[in-house]
Amino acid sequence: MLNTMKTLVRREFWEHRGAFIKTPIIISIVLFVITIGAYITGLVLASKTGSRELADTSIRELANLSQEKLTTFWDIQLVSISSLYLVVLFFVLFFFLLGSLFDDRKDGSILFWKSLPISDTETVLSKLVTAMIFVPVFFVVIFFAATIAEMILYSILLLIHGFNPIQLVWAPVNLFSGIYAMLLGAFMQMLWAMPIYGWLIFSSSVSKRRPFLFAIFIPAIISFSWYWVNILSFKFTDFSMFKKPLFHLAHAMLPYGSGSMGDNNFSFSPEENSSLPVLISNMSSSIINREILYGIIVAVVFVAISIWVRRYRNTT
Repeated sequence: MLNTMKTLVRREFWEHRGAFIKTPIIISIVLFVITIGAYITGLVLASKTGSRELADTSIRELANLSQEKLTTFWDIQLVSISSLYLVVLFFVLFFFLLGSLFDDRKDGSILFWKSLPISDTETVLSKLVTAMIFVPVFFVVIFFAATIAEMILYSILLLIHGFNPIQLVWAPVNLFSGIYAMLLGAFMQMLWAMPIYGWLIFSSSVSKRRPFLFAIFIPAIISFSWYWVNILSFKFTDFSMFKKPLFHLAHAMLPYGSGSMGDNNFSFSPEENSSLPVLISNMSSSIINREILYGIIVAVVFVAISIWVRRYRNTT
């Protein structure tokens, strides 16, 4: 069982190497290039004005900050960058699960996989495990490597301008707290997104032609139909009924967000979540709640139906 699951997970990484492996690496390279580009732009502007002070202005402002403000500054950087990785991770998994059971029916490879001693349950669960565990862990690892590379780059730039990188970068930064926050954020994203993952797998299993349209328009049609029924019955005329699902979707995309299901409000600002210990504490306290438990139940139902459908559908 474990060897079979290991092979199936490897298969997903082989078939989706670009999305799972190249995407986080490309994000890291882009951020690295942006940092170098910003520095070179500052040097070019300084050379045109003939003033070296222009190139040193931002660095001097950083050096003049107190230790507490330096820590806050680097916390904001870590939270902002890890938020980017988590949002991209959500969309990568969204499209992966959307085509997870549809693509092999479309290209006919499902007949090959069904000829092997692999059950439909193992196949479906391997895709879910890949999305919930292995891909997020890989994103976290790449984020850690990219963060170290960025800190080394900042250190080199500070040394060029005669500043101490130990004092300005390595001492005030909460590196391991940032990595832990990213890992915990990926875990919270998994919990909030489980009903969405289940629905996407279900859509991929039952859709004959356009799983994306099925996954998007079926909930939209049901929601707006229910909205109009309530309007006709004079129960309400605003869009308050959409707050809970939108709140849930927002947490699935960006688990760092603040808010509660009670008031159905969601907000995210690096300044509001600048303290990594506070951010970690907020996420830890909300790991188990009623909405997440309901979402897990919904996900289990959709996955079970998807396994059943796959047993009897070999082509689109």
